[in-house]
Amino acid sequence: MNKSDAFPPMASAFDDIDAGLVLRMVETSSDFCVTLDAEGLVQRIVLGSETVIGEDLRTWRGAPFARTLTEESLPKYKALVAGAAADGAPKWRQLNHVTGGDHDLPVSYAAQPGAEPGTVLLLGRDKRELSQLQQRLVQAQLTIEQDYERIRQVESRYRVLFETGTDALLIIAAETARIVDVNSAAARLLQREVRELSGRTLSNLVTADTTPDLSEALNQINTKGGQKSVLVALKPDSRRVWIDALLFRSVSDTLILCRLRPEQTEQGQAGAFNAALPALYQRAGDAMVLSAASGAILYAKHAFLALANVAMAEHLSGVSLADFLGRPNIDLSVMTTNAEQAGKLSIYGTTLRTAFGAEIPVEISTTYLPDQTPPGVGFVIRDVSRLEASRQSSGAVTSEAVEHVIELVGSTPLKELVRGTTDVVEKLCIETAINLTNNNRAAAAEMLGLSRQSLYVKLRRYGLVDSETDD
Repeated sequence: MNKSDAFPPMASAFDDIDAGLVLRMVETSSDFCVTLDAEGLVQRIVLGSETVIGEDLRTWRGAPFARTLTEESLPKYKALVAGAAADGAPKWRQLNHVTGGDHDLPVSYAAQPGAEPGTVLLLGRDKRELSQLQQRLVQAQLTIEQDYERIRQVESRYRVLFETGTDALLIIAAETARIVDVNSAAARLLQREVRELSGRTLSNLVTADTTPDLSEALNQINTKGGQKSVLVALKPDSRRVWIDALLFRSVSDTLILCRLRPEQTEQGQAGAFNAALPALYQRAGDAMVLSAASGAILYAKHAFLALANVAMAEHLSGVSLADFLGRPNIDLSVMTTNAEQAGKLSIYGTTLRTAFGAEIPVEISTTYLPDQTPPGVGFVIRDVSRLEASRQSSGAVTSEAVEHVIELVGSTPLKELVRGTTDVVEKLCIETAINLTNNNRAAAAEMLGLSRQSLYVKLRRYGLVDSETDD
């Protein structure tokens, strides 16, 4: 028996098979099959799977098959039909059908010539699950790429901040105390290259006498967390630096961020303070003015310009500070005279007159600057409008005054009680004005809003002046 007897031709093997059996074989080998006539119209649809939406497919019957396809599937459909007409080996091609929903219906087709001339039998396999799986894979890939890009951005920002910062920073592993990362500022402070420091333990960089202090501090941070500072001496020159250590977690690793700062000597602290003075002058919220001893404004910060409603600093050139005070000559003379005598005058209450004539209650602290060439005066001016409003609304008085008044109630008529209290306050105000003006009675009278004659009368009334000397 030869091979041809044992294995008959494939075509002859199906000669005795029933047509119904062939149809069932076709149905089970595909999700559905479509028969097209010579004009490309759908003649018959046989469903072979429950996963296919039969209602949508049945609407194709009698319609051109090409009309159910998306535009990009038409060339593949023509190639599929041409291959069936050539009676070649069938090739599976994926075509997308237009549906009424948001997504197309992907189907993989193989074409065979039909029983009648010009007809085509299309065997279709539903590819929706595969298409959804592909979409999920694409979405997962996009998400991975986005996460990777986000990580790269975070890494870039971290490197920029880590390297460009002025602080000397080390990152060490919490368990081993080995250096994981170090910036250039720390390498310069430690007088070593960055590559030399990577992987070394922090204790190897400090002297033996300060190693126990460092170890104790790191152990406390590991057990209790938080932040701790320790003073150590560096090798080989025993330079003393502070290490500010902070415990933090990075994903699954526990790390310690160490900031190294040299120990400040008194001279270094003074230098740092002097370097910070310009920043204090520019950023302080209170208005500041530097003037000559005569009161002519030399420098004024922006806060004073805003308070006095002055548009530009150039407008203050050659202007006296007295022009902005409520009592021009009196206020400036009192402040500068007392400052020259005592070195400073704290919290002098007056009003500041703006460029548009508005008056703002202020408190001024004055400092005499003898080291200037020529000597000058510094003024710190604070707006107390809100404080004045609260004082007026509260009408607060001291507890001592209240107790004194309470003691007199019942033993003194109300008129005498009110008059006596008023006299005490009036005498106190007059004494304060006389002291502030260095016994300049004309200036004190202007400060109190009295005429000189009225002031003399009150001085005699309260025994604040010797009548013989006054005469």
